Amino acid sequence: MLENLDLPLIFSRTQEAGYSYCHLYAERTATTEFEIRDKENNSRHYESGGLCIELKRDNESISHTFRTNSFSTNEILNLIGLHEISFNPPLPRKPPQPKNSSLGSKLQKLNLLVRKINLENSLTEPVSFWFQEKIQEYQSAVHPDEIKSGITEQGEIKIEVNSSHKGKPLFFSHHFSTGRLEELWGELEKLLPQIQRRIQLGSTEQWPAPMGAIPMGWSAHSVAKLVDCFLRGFESDLVLKNFSYLNRLQFPLNFRFSIREKTPPLKQETDHQGSIRRAMLIFDGNRPNGLATDKLTAQELNVSSTGHSRRESFDVPSTISFWHPVLESSHTTDCVLALMSEGLWVEEVEIKEWDLSTGMATLHFSQVNLVHQGEIGESVRPFLWTVSLLDIMSRMTHFSKETLTTGIFHTKLKQRILTEYTTSAALASPLEIPGSVPKSHYWG
Repeated sequence: MLENLDLPLIFSRTQEAGYSYCHLYAERTATTEFEIRDKENNSRHYESGGLCIELKRDNESISHTFRTNSFSTNEILNLIGLHEISFNPPLPRKPPQPKNSSLGSKLQKLNLLVRKINLENSLTEPVSFWFQEKIQEYQSAVHPDEIKSGITEQGEIKIEVNSSHKGKPLFFSHHFSTGRLEELWGELEKLLPQIQRRIQLGSTEQWPAPMGAIPMGWSAHSVAKLVDCFLRGFESDLVLKNFSYLNRLQFPLNFRFSIREKTPPLKQETDHQGSIRRAMLIFDGNRPNGLATDKLTAQELNVSSTGHSRRESFDVPSTISFWHPVLESSHTTDCVLALMSEGLWVEEVEIKEWDLSTGMATLHFSQVNLVHQGEIGESVRPFLWTVSLLDIMSRMTHFSKETLTTGIFHTKLKQRILTEYTTSAALASPLEIPGSVPKSHYWG
């Protein structure tokens, strides 16, 4: 990509034009997708890519951005108006063609899995299945003699069930995402029993939610969703714009966990601006220990960039987001459930609304069970609850020693950014649940 360009010429021409800053970003992305519904299968493999050039003069407050699918020095100089030449226009791009020799075998494996889900659960309507794996290689340069490179992987599975089972309507979705493709295929091995469990729960009688002060156990997956919202407040661009709840908090907080950004794997040591990704303590349990920054916000804060510049594509500006935070705590136990004589176990929760400036959230508890003497019991009817997210997290007293890594997408500046979280199950001291049945009806 960038190594095929005459970078000394490009940088010298931009300097001659009065630009003091020149940043080149290039990427190539290979994507494989499958969609399966009943007997209809769709598959495709395609490659995309392009280049973004950002230029700025000292006396200007805004930068000039140019984007192109070409990796030709002449065309790039012509694009930014620094070199007028004549050249043959590029040939029309051909429709994407399958290039992955394993495409057929992968589709066959996925078809077999979907067929098992449909047949072994006697569903009246087939499930809808979508699968994607993506590998993105990117390069960044702010100097003609130094190119920084990186590579990211991204995989997703989505299953939608809109059917009936044993005469009862079933409607739910299952979503799994990861930054490691080997984990994606490993998840497929566990998918059938997971879906079967959801179907079984959906076909059993559900009890109304209890009300009152009730202990709550949270699965590692549900904790990851809470941490995802919590850490959005630690993105430096939002703090600088006064959009974060951190701007209004009083410290110390006295939480029983800390959060650390994980050391990046090989070939992923730099962010999308070419800055080094730093393993850092984000939150020490009492106060923020560091914010996620890129080059611009680091300059405003007079600190070094933490390497948290992210972008989905060269077509859009880069933004700020964490890569892989890890929750840590010294208050651990072998099994959170074993500590609960009564309460609610939250297996799945969706964040319906999240007010970043106040920390208030509306949560949809879609898969919850009563707990009796450390054992999961009756299924609870889904319910909504608007509550302070910080209040929930401040009440978490114990964490499981066993951890789970969960990939979560969020949308920022029109981009879907994937962040992975390593978390554990947690026990929260009694919270005022807005149910409809006195808790004495369930626990004497």
